[in-house]
Amino acid sequence: MHYDLILEDGIVVTPEKSFNADIAVKDEKIAFIGKLNSNDTAHEIYDARGKHILPGIIDAHVHFRDPGLTGKEDFESGSIAAAFGGITSAADMPNVLPPTSTTERFLEKIRIAQEKSYVDFGLFALLVNDNTCEMEGLKKAGALGYKVFLGTSTGDIASPNMGTLFEQMTKSAALGMRLGFHAENSEINAHFTSKFKKVTDEKPGILFANARPVISEALAIQTVICYAQYTGAHVHIHHVTSKDGCLLIADAKQKGVNVTAETCPHYLLLDSSMEKAHRVYPPIREELHRKSLWEAIGNKTIDMLASDHAPHRACEKSLPIWELPAGLSGVETTVPLFLNEVNKGRLSINDFVRIASEAPAKIWSLYPKKGNLAAGADADFTVVDMNKKKKISAAESHSKSKTSAYDGMEVQGVPIATIIRGRFVMKDGELTGTKGFGKLVSPAL
Repeated sequence: MHYDLILEDGIVVTPEKSFNADIAVKDEKIAFIGKLNSNDTAHEIYDARGKHILPGIIDAHVHFRDPGLTGKEDFESGSIAAAFGGITSAADMPNVLPPTSTTERFLEKIRIAQEKSYVDFGLFALLVNDNTCEMEGLKKAGALGYKVFLGTSTGDIASPNMGTLFEQMTKSAALGMRLGFHAENSEINAHFTSKFKKVTDEKPGILFANARPVISEALAIQTVICYAQYTGAHVHIHHVTSKDGCLLIADAKQKGVNVTAETCPHYLLLDSSMEKAHRVYPPIREELHRKSLWEAIGNKTIDMLASDHAPHRACEKSLPIWELPAGLSGVETTVPLFLNEVNKGRLSINDFVRIASEAPAKIWSLYPKKGNLAAGADADFTVVDMNKKKKISAAESHSKSKTSAYDGMEVQGVPIATIIRGRFVMKDGELTGTKGFGKLVSPAL
């Protein structure tokens, strides 16, 4: 048999097991996994001996800032950073300029991404107070899901009023679309931010955490869960930061609410008491919450991992503490950071595949086409060398934002090839893909 690509004798990793096998690709799909015959040939054969082949890692929460904020990032630079980070599909958020809240804007954003992206991409559609009538059109246009900001973040987008939100969630349930929530309460945040801006004798990270306290997240998550119970909507909580949030989500799952949740590397690896403050919304919290998030990953209360890649210019990130824009770059560092945690024994490589590939594909209705190593699935692979070490360098990142909360950190475990639909986009540290290769991924397709 002649194939387009053969990955020869790699360690194939699924959420359930790891095993040695060859993988053959034909017409952008996985054609075979197992031991190939000696007379099988391919246009290209890649020696994967000693390397782990993961189903393509999906980063289902990025801000590529396109359109309108492209001085910080755009689909070209963001997708290149993704490719070097081992990401095969990235899902972009709608708080851009103008916001992705109408079908017309959504279609324009598809056009922009199709022209620029090196990796496959999904797009979220924004729900605000006046666009309930757009929901069906946004679904048909290919929205991955709807995004609701219950608390203000970058872009200062107001939450729909509670009555409108109830109607939107009811309609979302009827349309079979999941809603993702930025779960904070703006009134609580405004009150405590005003209070803690006056405090001068505490570390900045602790001030940021106190300015957007745990109750802000907990109240917002409670609201989402309550509305989901009354509307039947399928809901997702973005970037969970707290023990309290985990407990609420676990309880809701036990009661049969269709709620999924994600957390991010900075909430799992950083601490509010660190000397250097890393401002992000919701804020990084203390060790108690970080420990609970790891436990929630282990017991599957937290379903998935995402970077929340939110780049800003280096000059912006060097402003005084209360003027700093919120957000951290992360699309290029998530995979090596967590391969490093695998090497440290914090989680298994199978669990990493579960939370970083399979779960986002299932949550956003892309499975089994994405997030899956099985015949017929898209031939998306993240090939990693678990022995290779590297030092994270903000200056050498491929994002426009030459900033990183992990600058100078040494990690063991590095993506060495990013393959999308059977084509190398990054290979052995070199960009091999082409601008505009990325395709829209959507439940509608």
